[in-house]
Amino acid sequence: MDSVPNPGRRSFLLGRAAARPDPSPQPGAVITQACLAHRGVSCMTCRDACPTGAIRFRLARGGALPALDPEACTGCGDCVAICPAGAITLAAPHG
Repeated sequence: MDSVPNPGRRSFLLGRAAARPDPSPQPGAVITQACLAHRGVSCMTCRDACPTGAIRFRLARGGALPALDPEACTGCGDCVAICPAGAITLAAPHG
């Protein structure tokens, strides 16, 4: 049996696995202040349209506000097309 531990496996088991670089970064959604939820209107069409669940709404005083998970966002644009306020755009990838 090999007595030298596998550093990749050890890091993974300790929760320190290195993230693999994405070879082709995708654009991500950006939700602006023009979002109807920022004006107290209960609209969650972007959340409903998102195939990966990257857009969620968190409770806030006066209603719920959108929160985007950039790791889950694929940049597909489904939320952009459906937003009645035009409050979502796709931003260029970082890096």
